[in-house]
Amino acid sequence: MSAETDESGPIDAPSDGRLVFPNEVLSSKVIAVLPDVPASDLMAPIEAMIQEKVRVFTLPVADADRRRAVLKIYRRRAVIGVHGVMAVDDVQGLVNDRVAFALPVAATPDLLDALHQAGIPAAPDALTPTEVRAAWGAGADAVQVAPADMGSASYGDILTRMAPGAALIPRGGIGSYAMRRWLAAGALAVCLDDVLVGDACEDGVVSALRERCRSVLQVVADADA
Repeated sequence: MSAETDESGPIDAPSDGRLVFPNEVLSSKVIAVLPDVPASDLMAPIEAMIQEKVRVFTLPVADADRRRAVLKIYRRRAVIGVHGVMAVDDVQGLVNDRVAFALPVAATPDLLDALHQAGIPAAPDALTPTEVRAAWGAGADAVQVAPADMGSASYGDILTRMAPGAALIPRGGIGSYAMRRWLAAGALAVCLDDVLVGDACEDGVVSALRERCRSVLQVVADADA
């Protein structure tokens, strides 16, 4: 079982055997977490974010038809992964749909192995330093620190010291200040949910969403300066 890849897909694994997240994830450092709403409500916000140069998204793993509808329109213009993966049985569908990465929840070794064998980079969830070290030590391609807002804005610095070498992707309630701190601590990328997407999927109004995209990308630019 192996995933087809395109220009935005996984690239060759590093020497430690871990898969590498897509180039757009590594360069943009922003993953927009899309809510569990119908595909029709996602289209305008996704289009607005792409136009504002936010091009990495993660969809809830539930509802394969929604995932395929989004992929059909945006696969060539965006990098699209899934979050909430919990079962090995989900993996073949992800392979068939050529998703770019996965953010599993409560991942078992069997699930991580199935994703690895499929060529899909995975960042299982963890929170405490012990959990992060365990996930990284088990061979995760990155570790999704969630919910990141359970700790202070400096939690990334703490994890960097207590789980050295682990590639971290914080998720959950991350504002601009916390985002700066996580990026300064070396986070691989940052998942932004309501903080970025807001209510754009509910009312279809994207002007405020566009402003948030610009603000987020400015934080990344400042961190890279």
